Amino acid sequence: MMPHPNAVERVPKAAYVHIPFCVSKCGYCDFNSFPGMEPLFDDYVDALIREINRTGQEQPYYHRLDSVYFGGGTPTVLPPNKLTNILAAIGDTFGLAEDCEITIEANPGTVDRCTLSQLRNAGFNRLSLGVQSLDDEFLSAIGRIHTTREALDAYAWARSSGFANIGIDLIFALPGQTLQHWKSTLNTVASMNPEHISLYELSIEEGTRFAELCAEGQLKLPEEELRLEMYEIAISTLIAVGYEHYEVSNFARPGFRSRHNQVYWRNEPYFGFGAGASSYVNGIRSMRVGNPKRYIESINHGEDAIESSECLTGRHRLAETLIQGLRLLEGVDLRRFKAETGVDALDVFADEISSLAQKGLVEVSKDRLRVTHKGLLLMNDVAVEIISV
Repeated sequence: MMPHPNAVERVPKAAYVHIPFCVSKCGYCDFNSFPGMEPLFDDYVDALIREINRTGQEQPYYHRLDSVYFGGGTPTVLPPNKLTNILAAIGDTFGLAEDCEITIEANPGTVDRCTLSQLRNAGFNRLSLGVQSLDDEFLSAIGRIHTTREALDAYAWARSSGFANIGIDLIFALPGQTLQHWKSTLNTVASMNPEHISLYELSIEEGTRFAELCAEGQLKLPEEELRLEMYEIAISTLIAVGYEHYEVSNFARPGFRSRHNQVYWRNEPYFGFGAGASSYVNGIRSMRVGNPKRYIESINHGEDAIESSECLTGRHRLAETLIQGLRLLEGVDLRRFKAETGVDALDVFADEISSLAQKGLVEVSKDRLRVTHKGLLLMNDVAVEIISV
C-alpha cells in the first residue's frame, strides 16, 4: 500500500535528547545507558550540540518546538551547566514556543537542592522523577541508587526550586512485592500530589541482570492475577483522588498530561538527538548508534550517526498510528485519522476491528475507536491483532 495522496506530512514540533550515562545499571534496565563513562561527558556534549546545529542547518524548519525531553540513562549525571548548554543549543537552533514543555528525567540519587534550582533557572519546567518505589527494600533489590528519604527530599527540593510540573515514575510487580506494599507506595505518592504519575509493570528484558536471575529461577515475581490486581488498584486509587487516567500507564492532574509523550502516542514527527536516540521525520524512523564513543566519533567525522532507518509507509504506518492512538483512553479520533492519513481506519482495518470488538476489547462510539476496560488490560493482544496482517 503506497502513501495516500491526501496524507499529511507534519513538521516536527518536538525534540528528544538522549543522555546515555548513569551511575549504575539497574537489574531490570535494558535502556541505552552506560555507567562509568565520566571521561566522555565533555566530548559527548560537544558532539550532541554539533548534531543539533547540523540538523538545524540541513532541515528547513518553520515551527518553534512545543516540547523538549531529556531522557536517558540519567540526564542529571551531567553537570547542570552541560545540560544548560544543550538546551540553549536547541533553543538557538530551532526556537522554543513560549509555553514549551521542557522535561528532564532525574534519578533522586543524582540531584540536590542546588542542582534542581540551576536546572529550573536554565529553563527546564517539567521534572520526571524516577522514584520507582517508596520502600528501601525494593529499591535495593532492583538496583536503584537512591533511598526513600532521598526520593522524598528530591521532590521537596524540586518544589522549592520552582518546579510546578513534576511527574513521578513507579514500577509495580517487583520481586516479592505484595498488594499491601504497592498500596502503601501508591497512597504516599498520591498524598505528595505530583502533577503526573506513570506506572509501569516490571518486564523482564533479554540481556538484563533480571533476565539472568529469572532463567536461574532466582527471581520470584508476582503471579499474573496479582499483577492485574495491582494495576486495577492503582487505577481506582488515583482516579479517586482526582487524577485523569489518560493513557494505559499514565495519570495526570487536569491540564498536566505529558505533552511530549502524546507526540509518540499520536504518531507525530519528532527530532531525536544523541546516542541511541530515535527520530521520526518525513515518515522515516531513524535510530542513532547506541555506543557513546562511536556516536562521538561519527558526529566528529561529519557523519549523521544513523545506525538504521525505516520508511514507514502504507499499512505499517497506519497500523502503528492506530496502535499508538489506542493507548490513549480517549481513543483514536477517526475523523482526524482520515484527515491525516487519507484513509478510513474502519475500512482498512475492518476485519481486525470487528474481531477485537467481538472479543470485547474495543468499541466505536461517536467517531472514536477506543479500547474497553478489558482491552486496557490486554493491550498487547490488541496490538498483535492490528499489526498481524
